[in-house]
Amino acid sequence: MPFSANCPACGAPVVFKSSASFHGVCEFCRSTLVRHGGNLENLGRMADLIDDASPIRIGTEGRYQGVHFAVIGRIQLRYAAGVWNEWHLLFDDMRGGWLSDANGEYLLSFLTPPGITLPEFATLMPNDELKLAGREYVVTDIEEAMCLSGEGELPFAFGAGYPAQLVDLRTTDESKAAFASIDYSETPPLVFVGESLPFSAFDFANLRDGAVAAKPAGEIRALACPACGGAITLHDKAVQSVACPSCLCVLEPANESLTILAKAAAAKRIKPLIELGSSGHFAGKDWTVIGFQQRVITALGVDYPWQEYLLHHPNEGFRWLVESDGHWSWVSPVVKPPRYHVGQPTASYSGAEYRRFSDGTAVTRFVIGEFTWKVQVGEIWDVIDFTAPPKSLSRESSRNETSWSVGDYLPADEVAAAFKLKTQLPEPRGIGMAQPNPREEYHRRICHSFWKFLGLAVLAQLVWLFVLGGKNLLDQRIVLSPSNQEPVATQGFKLDSNARNLVLRHDTNLDNNWLGLGLTLVEKSSGRAWAAQTEISYWHGVDGGESWSEGDRTRELVFHNLPAGNYYLVIDPEFSNEKRVTVVDRIQVIRNQAAWSNFFFLLAFLAALPLFSRYRVNAFEQTRWKEADYLSSGEEYSSDDDDGDDD
Repeated sequence: MPFSANCPACGAPVVFKSSASFHGVCEFCRSTLVRHGGNLENLGRMADLIDDASPIRIGTEGRYQGVHFAVIGRIQLRYAAGVWNEWHLLFDDMRGGWLSDANGEYLLSFLTPPGITLPEFATLMPNDELKLAGREYVVTDIEEAMCLSGEGELPFAFGAGYPAQLVDLRTTDESKAAFASIDYSETPPLVFVGESLPFSAFDFANLRDGAVAAKPAGEIRALACPACGGAITLHDKAVQSVACPSCLCVLEPANESLTILAKAAAAKRIKPLIELGSSGHFAGKDWTVIGFQQRVITALGVDYPWQEYLLHHPNEGFRWLVESDGHWSWVSPVVKPPRYHVGQPTASYSGAEYRRFSDGTAVTRFVIGEFTWKVQVGEIWDVIDFTAPPKSLSRESSRNETSWSVGDYLPADEVAAAFKLKTQLPEPRGIGMAQPNPREEYHRRICHSFWKFLGLAVLAQLVWLFVLGGKNLLDQRIVLSPSNQEPVATQGFKLDSNARNLVLRHDTNLDNNWLGLGLTLVEKSSGRAWAAQTEISYWHGVDGGESWSEGDRTRELVFHNLPAGNYYLVIDPEFSNEKRVTVVDRIQVIRNQAAWSNFFFLLAFLAALPLFSRYRVNAFEQTRWKEADYLSSGEEYSSDDDDGDDD
């Protein structure tokens, strides 16, 4: 049942919609109130909320899994990178829930028994694995946040300035973007379990100022740099810092003004290839370049820099355009962390396997424009890059946080066309980490042609073997005896037309013996003859318990280009003096027998093309991986496996 009373500070009516709510903020005088039975106690005035980009407000309604809910309270917290909201929800079935709203991501969670004894806050590190409420999670963020302010009704005591030790976890289960959070500000710690969902999934109503999208459209405001007076334009209330393009000071938006976070250090200016404020058309939407930074990894005294452009769309939020040695990638944040264990050579994401390519400590060297966190020159992150061209995965880790992003390779001319650049972008140098292998498509076409022609060759061979060729003209058994010294003639056979080849096949019963054959093929009408000599031998036995054999009982001879006519064969045998025994010889005469040698020669010729094409594909990949810290298998060049992390 709703509870209603008057604010002890200003007398305004205060309504608690949930029976589980014991604390609230008067919407008129912003006094912090606590319920004691039917009375309200004033704990003092709550600090003002910081203006932000959230479209949600007290009274916003939505649905989750078919159940209606209403937003009845909010806590606003600050952490090192900025500010986020925790919205208190009341469902029609009287459940309470929490909706986290940070940088355009919406995380819905419910208080849940952890099912385990939770580790101490100080012992947790990013990438640690925990099993909470029966599901495996990975620690992605560890924060010591502070409550800035609040409004509405909440189920616990709160006030401006109280610290909150929080740990965020994600699951690598690709079927669901499961999320968990541990709140160590309570004893014992509280565990909240839920999932990440897109803004549209909640079917929101009664949003702030009638907003229907996750981000308000258009430029938010234009301000002046307090250090140099230069013009500063902020495109989104989610921006947490801005580096003045004129004096390079890093500034923090504070409602209607800017405050200096860091004075500019002496730095070499870097001119972006794409100017701040430029608009580019990607994926059917117009994106504005609002921030630019250069980062660098130093290895063996050599700097490897790359440039990152922060893009903004009023409804879609933020993306990155990353350029390295003339190679470009479209980079988006990853909600569900890939499957990856520290030290392993691969990571799995969205059904694909990515191989580890390089790692190192990235240092921010130059910044201008707007950013969604408190950016600073000298900022350090441990970075591991994985690749599955034309895509890439990047894992960035600090002491308290791990984040993932996925990149799609973009040709330089596509980037230039998207921004309608008047000057040509630099030509790519070398082979990019995620650059598609341009020889792959040619290799696929070659392989497709190979299988097509191989099928035709096999079909032609089968037709020749069973339809057009291989006609048997003679099949006769002849007994060759050493007591008969006269040549033996076979039965006659007829060639109706010229024969490309005529195969004489002998199949004998030789056993540890040999037989010499003098053969004469005679055409009866003309008396023309073709002579040939051959020898058949077959030996076998057992030596040291091992069976062995040598030779063959069969032998084939081929006569080529014979004219039509009536033929017979004369056989003059020669027997071994050591073993003069009778030999039975089955003689077959086959017209135009299919020639397998030609088929295999054609097969070798056809296979040469895809093999050479595969060689060229592999050569491209070998050149790519020469630039990597790891082998193409993802294994480190050195014998010890170390991913370059501190975790």
